Amino acid sequence: MDTSSAISSGIDNKQVYHWKDGTPFELTRASVCTRTLSCEEEDIDALTTTTASTNDDVEDKAPKTSTEVTNKEEHVTSCTIRLMSEEEHLFETLIAAADAYENGIITVDNFENASLEKNSTSPTCVTPPPPGCHVSIRVAGGWVRDKILGSHSHDVDIALDTMSGVQFASIVQAYLHTLAQEGKIPKSQSNKKIGVISANPNQSKHLETATMKILNIECDFVNLRAEEVYEEHSRIPTQQTKQFGTPLEDALRRDFTVNSLFYNIRTKQVEDYTNRGLDDLLMHRMIVTPLDPHTTFHDDPLRVLRAIRFCVRYDLDLDTTLREAAMSKEVHHSLHIKVSRERVGKELEGMLTGKGAKPGRALDLITELKLAGSVFCFPPKDVKVSGTVLGHEYVGTEEELAHLREIGWEEARALLQLLPQAMEAHNDELHKIEEDQTHASNTTSSNNKHEPPSVVDIRLLHLAVFLLPFRHLLYIDKKGKEQSVVSYMIKESIKYKTKDISSVVALMDHADKMQTIIRTLRDVLEQSTNHEFPSELPQLCRLETGLLLRTTKDLWVSCLLMASVAEMRDVQSCGNNSVVKNGMDDVLQTSRETYRSILNLGLDKCWKVRPLLDGRQLIKSLDLPKGPLVGVYLDDQVRWMLQHPNGSKDECERHLWQRKREREGADEEEHEISRGISDGVCPSSPVKKGNSAEESEGRHFSKKMHVESMDLM
Repeated sequence: MDTSSAISSGIDNKQVYHWKDGTPFELTRASVCTRTLSCEEEDIDALTTTTASTNDDVEDKAPKTSTEVTNKEEHVTSCTIRLMSEEEHLFETLIAAADAYENGIITVDNFENASLEKNSTSPTCVTPPPPGCHVSIRVAGGWVRDKILGSHSHDVDIALDTMSGVQFASIVQAYLHTLAQEGKIPKSQSNKKIGVISANPNQSKHLETATMKILNIECDFVNLRAEEVYEEHSRIPTQQTKQFGTPLEDALRRDFTVNSLFYNIRTKQVEDYTNRGLDDLLMHRMIVTPLDPHTTFHDDPLRVLRAIRFCVRYDLDLDTTLREAAMSKEVHHSLHIKVSRERVGKELEGMLTGKGAKPGRALDLITELKLAGSVFCFPPKDVKVSGTVLGHEYVGTEEELAHLREIGWEEARALLQLLPQAMEAHNDELHKIEEDQTHASNTTSSNNKHEPPSVVDIRLLHLAVFLLPFRHLLYIDKKGKEQSVVSYMIKESIKYKTKDISSVVALMDHADKMQTIIRTLRDVLEQSTNHEFPSELPQLCRLETGLLLRTTKDLWVSCLLMASVAEMRDVQSCGNNSVVKNGMDDVLQTSRETYRSILNLGLDKCWKVRPLLDGRQLIKSLDLPKGPLVGVYLDDQVRWMLQHPNGSKDECERHLWQRKREREGADEEEHEISRGISDGVCPSSPVKKGNSAEESEGRHFSKKMHVESMDLM
């Protein structure tokens, strides 16, 4: 289709545009947009509108994906929104439903609201509209922001000015029911239930929200939020609060200007009632609050974490006044007591995972804004915490303990800054290994396929590195058991799943062991004449490494990187610049070679290797009684198999028989000794006639040493 040019004219100081066919349309004061239909369609019309501050005609041109800054005040004058065909259909459906209600074609009664959830506080029926009623339908918040940035958004938030979200959802439901009766849509599309999320001002959830899936798109319906009036020291709005707000009131009550934009689906315009939302999003690249940030954060303290998430995900900066408010103790206190820990954890999860997530930068910002203690809370003051933070005993006055925590969080920032180097070195080594394997497969006729190696858990790695300074702190839980403070932070402060808790604790518990392996191999590297890494790990290191991998399982690569970061930090804390640089390079090289050696030795996935002899076979072969003793020999078998990866079942069985004879001999000897002691001078003493007690003691000592040496195998 040919797109017509729009010609502007001034009428009563308002900017009015006309299409060539004479159809007029008027811009709102805060409206600027470019709108196109689905980018997959070729035969489409493009509607381009500009701000009232420019007198230039709207040009007839192809849809654009970039913004324009044309006037002297350097405001954004155009942007692009691309609607998918499903979104276009959705908006047409919502408009048609509103029109049918306004014209009295459909009514909503209690029968048609039978699928409405009962926790709604809104009326379950919608009264006929008054004469001249007009329902403005706007898409709000994240959908508009993402569309302007050229991203797809899965959720659509609909804001209404004349009725509640539940009421309008009921109208849409009734309209879909009518279409189904007329055979225009399948009945399955008209039977969608309306979910209701109740308002909860104490948890900063101010408006009741209706949820409904329409045309396979998740939609939330809510009325525009008005300026709320509160009693002192209360978050419950009083009766003086208006039921429905204006678009301006709603925009000002939103968290950030970049999220205060509306897309009016009737006028097909983007509305920027703060007069800076588009500029902050596209030109200034800044997170700014519509009102004073203290007011915005008091309204919902979780917004301080949302600011960090949006800042990191969209590569924006934080406004200076916002930073100052975010660092205030009042905001920290409100976040700690007003916001549920589940909401805090969910917001943190958005920083650690998902499209555009940068967990290192997000955690660094949390610390920079002094929010770490409010996000990762310590046990209550009446719970005793013991242990050390960076070698300092966790004892003293409340001020001294707060200082120790602050030292720990600063150390966490320092560790996070080293993590990218360790991850980059690992990725380089992984890429090199993949190239070697590809080259080997191309030069040989082997059809063997390499099993994908264990991978890094980016989310848990960042979380574990960040909390590493507190790994030596313990507390007593309600059951009287000693637990790590890190487990409390993850379980109680951010309400993560049990698997996440156990995984992070496992990383903490084995970080020192992995760091010891790295140090051992660094020593081997330094003592090597040609300064090259040995082709095989030392035998003892192979056993220890295998046992460590069997404990950490798929987390072993994350544990290796975390230990590498800890070792780099130790190197960084001592020596001059050249020594530190060489030491850090050595650590990274050792980490890479350790990873390669573990793969070459077949230790990766060693925890999945089936035993040569299972429990029943051990009982039968070794003539063992059922019970815990079987587990002892299973452990013996694991250790033998780690050291003899190509050993046979018969060899393993002979080894276990030898271990059994040694244990039985040691037990018999210990029993004879105990009998000799009980009898005083004993005929059953192992001391033979003519031999001295010293010789006997030497034999016993030699036997004991032999058993201990076998335990290392």
